[in-house]
Amino acid sequence: MVRMEQPHRWLTPFLLWLLTLILWLPGLGNLPLRDWDEGLVANVARSTTGLLPMKWKHSYLNKPPGLHWPMGQLIRTQGKQENVVRLLPALISSLAIPLIFLLRRTLGAKGCERSALLSGLVLMTLLPMARHGRLAMLDGTLVSCTLLLWWGWVNSQTNHGQAFAAGLACSGILLLKPPAILGFGLIVLVASGRTLRPTGRRLCALVLGLLPGVSWHVWHWIVRGDKALLMWGGQGLARITTKVGDGFGWWIPWVEILEGGWPWLLLFPSGISWIWTHRQQTVGRWQLSLLLGSALMVLPLRTQLPWYSHLLWPPISLVCAEGLRELLERGQPRWVPQSWRAIGCLLTILGCVAIFDKTLTIPNLSLVCAGLGLLAGGHGLQNNARRHRAQGLVILLIGWGLALLTLWQSRLWLWELNESWDPRPIAAEIKKLPVNAEVLVEGPIRPSLSWYADRELSRFYQKSSPDDRHWVVSNRHIPDCHLANRPVKGEWQLWQCD
Repeated sequence: MVRMEQPHRWLTPFLLWLLTLILWLPGLGNLPLRDWDEGLVANVARSTTGLLPMKWKHSYLNKPPGLHWPMGQLIRTQGKQENVVRLLPALISSLAIPLIFLLRRTLGAKGCERSALLSGLVLMTLLPMARHGRLAMLDGTLVSCTLLLWWGWVNSQTNHGQAFAAGLACSGILLLKPPAILGFGLIVLVASGRTLRPTGRRLCALVLGLLPGVSWHVWHWIVRGDKALLMWGGQGLARITTKVGDGFGWWIPWVEILEGGWPWLLLFPSGISWIWTHRQQTVGRWQLSLLLGSALMVLPLRTQLPWYSHLLWPPISLVCAEGLRELLERGQPRWVPQSWRAIGCLLTILGCVAIFDKTLTIPNLSLVCAGLGLLAGGHGLQNNARRHRAQGLVILLIGWGLALLTLWQSRLWLWELNESWDPRPIAAEIKKLPVNAEVLVEGPIRPSLSWYADRELSRFYQKSSPDDRHWVVSNRHIPDCHLANRPVKGEWQLWQCD
């Protein structure tokens, strides 16, 4: 491990964080909240005025209020615009970039400063990391808490006070997704090995940081009784053995990794080779433990959703950063920049075709920026001179960064919305109805529709429809009902039923 004594040891992680904000925050509010999680999180945040999580006027038992409560405070003071709802999760998620830098630098080994910088740059420019980090969801915040836990514990070997930061990170995890603390704690035990040494001061600092999270769960159990255990069992550990809700199959995390790991995923084999060579050292043992431990936490889950793989990106970034450092220093493996050039050529051609063919609804400018960055950057990284390889990496990063910035402005970055309908026009019509009007939704409930309509909506069942006057949101004609307003854009309309 390396203990940095330079007066400017915090400058690089701070600059990395500022660069992350520049790259992640633009266009934060240019699309409506998506379902499920954004609409659900926003509704819970607005309903939670105290430390007991609520959804509308009902107890919310799925998750603690670690992120919902501060989000609710911000919404009540600054308004319910999309950029306000997403701002706090995005800010906390962005802290993962300086934290992974600090973690890798603390792990040490030759060239650790460069590996730390590359780890931050790789994690910052991964599309899934940036995209999910911008959303009003818990997963990005969970990643930041996880990295704080790992960095705090590694650093506590020489600075016992850092164990307090690790304890605070554990409290954060307990207030976000409680069962995850078991897996992350086990990873720390395995990675620490013989260096665990739970000395008195170190243990006291850790316990002190754990107090907020543990205290809340004890208080929650006192107030709500056995119902408080749902977030540990039915909404937590049960996902390991059973399918909960609308989860998908085992292949989802593999698809997410293959889809979202570009362009850095090609460096994964050489990174693994470097880590395996250094497996007897602290840096190799920790990186292997983080990668395998995170994979064992995600891959075996019977309930799989695309954002569960979010936990895999930090250890993958650490591995790919080692491969990238080898490429910069030795120019190997040469097939990686050659592949980047080929991919860049294809993306540039596809983007140019999309610019002239208006029928293609793809982010053409993003493809052109990414393609040119890979093409020119890959060419530079093939050079025999180290200085030219470094310049090639800078060009690649600029092109990929511009691709992300243009993607946020293309209104296609939240592609789940392309599979459903914009709830805002119908929500505006629902808000015109009396406060006590009964509004139902045919098909799956849309939490975002409830959010924009400012009222809790129930599901409509044809065989058990209410006898009194009610309104139904549907994409088909409802018998004995008529349109309640002028048709809104899209197939889904608001029907009045007497």
